[in-house]
Amino acid sequence: MNKLRVIGNDLVKYYEIDLTDYLPLTSKAFRIIDKTGKQYFVKETLPNTLEKYQFLYNQGLTNILYPLKNFEQKFVTRNPLASFYVSNFYDDTTIISEPKAQHMLNELDNLHEKTSFKRQLNPMTSRPKFEELTNRLDYKFKMLENYIRSVEAKPLNMYSMPVLANYQYVLDAKKELVRLQKRIISSIKAKDSIDYSFVHNNPRLEHTINYNGSYYLISLDNGKIGIESLDFAKFYIENENLNLDFKNIFINHFKGLNPFYYDYFRYLVLLIYISRLDVASDEYINAEIFISTTNSIKKYFTNFQDVNEDDE
Repeated sequence: MNKLRVIGNDLVKYYEIDLTDYLPLTSKAFRIIDKTGKQYFVKETLPNTLEKYQFLYNQGLTNILYPLKNFEQKFVTRNPLASFYVSNFYDDTTIISEPKAQHMLNELDNLHEKTSFKRQLNPMTSRPKFEELTNRLDYKFKMLENYIRSVEAKPLNMYSMPVLANYQYVLDAKKELVRLQKRIISSIKAKDSIDYSFVHNNPRLEHTINYNGSYYLISLDNGKIGIESLDFAKFYIENENLNLDFKNIFINHFKGLNPFYYDYFRYLVLLIYISRLDVASDEYINAEIFISTTNSIKKYFTNFQDVNEDDE
């Protein structure tokens, strides 16, 4: 309630909403009820969310449920203590996840297409980022290797056996990441012309809703200008357990495009998986997370391994 107290006066001042009751949805989001019984969605956000929604509105995006404009005709209200936005509260009655996931992919395509612009890959800015990623991955793989050695040095048990049996998939991921990174760096050195666009950057199923028979994207607070492969990588990881033909969905999507997009998509998927493996020390790793992640890596190779790709 402390956060609502901070913005309570602004709800009246900028929206004429007289709060009478509320229900926390997350640490930053609330469903509120005014004195007429009408329900609203209120979310604390970052100040620059205003510019993001205004950009998308100016681009003519119609598949986004925008926040309500305040009395200053702005999508986000900012004060010295907090920034927030208000939307009408919509009940999403979607029951089956698979159709909703497909609709979200369609709306992400729409978002990317309508905000797309060409930009050359820049070795000067990309090189430091990949050097940082390489160092992080090298450290993570070294910690994993040391951990496996410590497990091998001890008697086998129900905990260690599945870890050792699945370590091969970590090694497969390491090899794949090296190969994909070489291909990506080659595209960067060639200064390939790539489509950049506004990416949602948090494409979870709850961030698309059905309203009056149409699907809309919501919660674009984390959005930014980037490459569509990021949205698709995060979408896949969020929904990999759904009964969808991800192999054909993404192969068909990237077909005919610069190979960079598909390479970058696969690189990001594996990068996120490896980043999940939190090796606290050479002696400990969460076995449940390890098994779950290596199973996901195994599924990745079933879905996305490019059999026509030459070993490098």
